[in-house]
Amino acid sequence: MPGVIVALCAGLPARIALPIAPGVSTAIIVVAAIAADAVGMGWNLWPVAIITIVCAAGCWWMRRIVSRVVDAGAIASRVRRRQASSSTRTTPRRGWWLAGGLLGVFLTGWHMIAQIGRPDNFAQSFDNMFHLNAVRWILDHSNGSSLTMSMTSGDGPTSFYPLAWHDVISLALKTANSADVAAGTNAMVLIISSVVWVLGCFYLIRMLGRATVPGVVAVGVLVCAFPTFPYLSTSYGVLYPNTLGMTLLPAMVALTYQIFLDPRAPKLRSTIPVALLAGFGMVLAHPNTAALYCVFAFPLIITWLVHTLRADRPRWQLVGACILTAATAVIIAVIWKFLRPADAAGIWPPIVGWRRALWQAVTLTPMVERTTVLPLAVIVAIGAVVTIITRRHLWLLAAHVIMAFLWIAVASFPFGPLRTFLVGIWYNDPYRLAASLPLTALPLAAIGANSIGAWLLRFAHLRVPANVVASPRLEATLKWATTLVLALVLMLVTQLPATYRQALRAASDIYRITPDANVIDPDEYALLKQLPQLVPAGQRVATVPYNGSSLAYALENVDTTTTHILYVGTPDITELNQGLRDAETRPSVCHAMADMNVHYALDFGPVEVNRWNYRAFYPGFADLNTAPGFVPIASSGHAVLYRIDACG
Repeated sequence: MPGVIVALCAGLPARIALPIAPGVSTAIIVVAAIAADAVGMGWNLWPVAIITIVCAAGCWWMRRIVSRVVDAGAIASRVRRRQASSSTRTTPRRGWWLAGGLLGVFLTGWHMIAQIGRPDNFAQSFDNMFHLNAVRWILDHSNGSSLTMSMTSGDGPTSFYPLAWHDVISLALKTANSADVAAGTNAMVLIISSVVWVLGCFYLIRMLGRATVPGVVAVGVLVCAFPTFPYLSTSYGVLYPNTLGMTLLPAMVALTYQIFLDPRAPKLRSTIPVALLAGFGMVLAHPNTAALYCVFAFPLIITWLVHTLRADRPRWQLVGACILTAATAVIIAVIWKFLRPADAAGIWPPIVGWRRALWQAVTLTPMVERTTVLPLAVIVAIGAVVTIITRRHLWLLAAHVIMAFLWIAVASFPFGPLRTFLVGIWYNDPYRLAASLPLTALPLAAIGANSIGAWLLRFAHLRVPANVVASPRLEATLKWATTLVLALVLMLVTQLPATYRQALRAASDIYRITPDANVIDPDEYALLKQLPQLVPAGQRVATVPYNGSSLAYALENVDTTTTHILYVGTPDITELNQGLRDAETRPSVCHAMADMNVHYALDFGPVEVNRWNYRAFYPGFADLNTAPGFVPIASSGHAVLYRIDACG
């Protein structure tokens, strides 16, 4: 809603305002959270409303001012001439676009609901302990500022962390008067995957032009046909902030294309302020999304420069185009060099040889055990051939080649400066690049599907008997029949391959509470559900994050001593980790417990996240069943809650 209001005030039509709105809203919400903390205002709808009004007024004011400075009549004349020069373009009616979009929303939502399973399920993965607990922390502290997030910083200074994902969820939960962090997170996963992603993709496809009715509906099938996105990024890791940024990317690319290459674009005074806000929101979702945007932006800007140099333009415009392109190259270089984590964070090694990595890029099957040629890859290949033959949208093909090369680099290049320079911005993590391949592949798949749709329509017309008189009804019948056939065939060949089904099963397994679950097993979950009745409000439970017990905070709102595996330990927490079981004979432990108001301890046993072994870091939690002064008050299988009476 905030983004729609701002985009409409900037003068954008609703068909553009709606898909670009999530990016603008993300920027507004993150800035509102930072501003609210800076002025001492609690985190709620009021800061968002204030920032929305400011941005909407600013866009409206800029639109009015620029319209008086710029010769609007001359601009309109140029736009009309460009539209006249492209009058041969045809586009399906809005109803067909709506049908394709709804099909995409339905299919993607269907798969995501199957992946999540239940509203109270949660991803059993390393990073989700942080993501769930961060939402709870924001709710408890009424502070969503990305600058002052102190949940894991201990007594040390805070540093910037992109909290866009957590800010949106916490704001939604506050608005709904709910504290169900798991359900709020799953709702966010469902919405960005099945609505934001689909809206952005259809906006991009519409901007590319020359769409056919069967092709538009086919895109509704293709948006959910990739095994690695959005399913991999919402299960591995989990990469929630990355997923948010990636779902915002297609709309941002479409708006950039509209500004530079689309002759039907609205006036720049309506587009540029909103583009800046949407881009800001995309980067705030996760900074490495800026690198993905650069993959599109660089070939797009080069294409615009070539078109400008070939056109009959005044010298000052040509010089300006060269300067802007050079500035863009510098900005991309700066982003690539500085907007990245420390090199030490890129711990992921290569996983395959370069030949296999190349084949996986071509077949769109990264991170799979058996590489097969997906029909989807054939459609992408058709789209690539069409771009080469028609010489239209070659920048998309260039972007896909760059993305494929980055995948090959992260998957097969040996550890070293070159690999780190190329893909260190993604932590040298093959999973992140595997999830990113569909971003460049989908537009090519859409071009391929449109070409297939055009060929089918042409074939259908040729099969009509010569003695049948052409009529609007006949034309509509052919479109309906061709569209239905193409959509059904695509659903069969993209949704049923074993590689695709295996990807969905693997993603859904992450959200299930099973005896061999990675974070919380059924015994531990059953005990967590009892904690609100067992632990008095305001009292804290001693936990170690490695075995999942710290999720008591996110899931049941029971305060814990630790909230994430990657935390900075305070002296008190370090004291507990080293000597909790010796509290009866170690006064320093009792002092630490008193400082943190700790009265209970959770013992989830020795099985740790990712089957690690960090027990040497917390010997104080070893064998609590034999420690004096630890009274078991509830248990479920191997999971036990102790009341600590050792300190008297």
